[in-house]
Amino acid sequence: MKRSDFFIRLTTGVLFLAIASYIGIYIYNAVINTFVTTPAISYSVEETFTAEGFIVRTENALTDIRGQTVLPIVREGERVANGQAVAVEYLTSEALNIAGEVRTLRMQIAQLEAAGSSRTIEASRLERVMDLSQAVLDGDLSSLDEMSLNIETLVFASDALMQSNLEQKRSRLESLERRTDGMRTFFAPFSGTFSHVVDGFEHVEPDALSDITPEGLETLFRTPSRASGVGKMVTSIKWYFAAVMDSDYAARLRSGQRVTLQFLGAFHADREMVVESVGRGDEHGRSVVIFSSDRGIHEITMLRQLSAEIVFDVVSGIRVPKEAIHLDDDGVLFIFLQTGARAERVNVQILREYGDVYLVRCGTDMGSPLRPGSTIIVRANNLYHGKVVG
Repeated sequence: MKRSDFFIRLTTGVLFLAIASYIGIYIYNAVINTFVTTPAISYSVEETFTAEGFIVRTENALTDIRGQTVLPIVREGERVANGQAVAVEYLTSEALNIAGEVRTLRMQIAQLEAAGSSRTIEASRLERVMDLSQAVLDGDLSSLDEMSLNIETLVFASDALMQSNLEQKRSRLESLERRTDGMRTFFAPFSGTFSHVVDGFEHVEPDALSDITPEGLETLFRTPSRASGVGKMVTSIKWYFAAVMDSDYAARLRSGQRVTLQFLGAFHADREMVVESVGRGDEHGRSVVIFSSDRGIHEITMLRQLSAEIVFDVVSGIRVPKEAIHLDDDGVLFIFLQTGARAERVNVQILREYGDVYLVRCGTDMGSPLRPGSTIIVRANNLYHGKVVG
């Protein structure tokens, strides 16, 4: 029994010493050994503001193309020439069925030719299945019928059967394309970019945006005219985004300035645009800012109302913990870097404050040794320039 009590007391004593040692080391590190460093990290911050607005283009609805069985034969956003065929009206059900078969045959032939030209059929099959899987994950089913047909053509048919049917499909397509009875073709009245979408605001021209107020812009796009036809022609490559934003933010922009707009929603893309004009503020503290671009007209032919993040400024510098910043008697801000085995004082200029850190100007702009990767001394006892540290 006495032996057992001895071992219990011994074990208890060892545990007590271990705990006391841990506490002592913690207190030493916290109070005595206060030398703490952090690497200098380059960092950029975008200053943005969300704006709501409308896209305006020079466009005309093709009102002479009417009928319930009129189908476009050019792609959305495709550039077409004056007099080019853009749509076909099918006057009979037989003609409509033929058009569907022609479309199917063209896709099948294209897939078979691609599979047999530069890649194995197995690789093409895998790629088509992956395309469908990615479209489902993205929620983009706009080409579901085409992707399904691709899989049916490449996956569920044998290699030999696909190759033997290729010539038959080509022959059948040539025969159907020669049949023009029951169809009426429509041609573009002028050159431009074709769109399938007619929303009733095609009459709104860029000139209507001159000196427009936020209320006037909302009124302009409140009630669409009666949409007719199955397409429109965008006749200019330049397009505009009329955005309503807070007047304080609008005042930071100037005509001719290039800024980046990060569009949200259906058109999720970044575009550099030119500030055309900055409107006066209204009684609600809002202004209309007109942006323009002469690139990517084919990407926005279906869009009208959008949201965007306006990037006002991009601030780049070095992240420095607030604890590492010092202030001398002359009001000069500085930090200490660990250079070799010594502390080196470096003056800094604060650009922005974010939480518990400052963003300071990089040393390349200040003529100082502060660079990405430098060692910043966050905390140390009795620190001064030239002190041996580490």
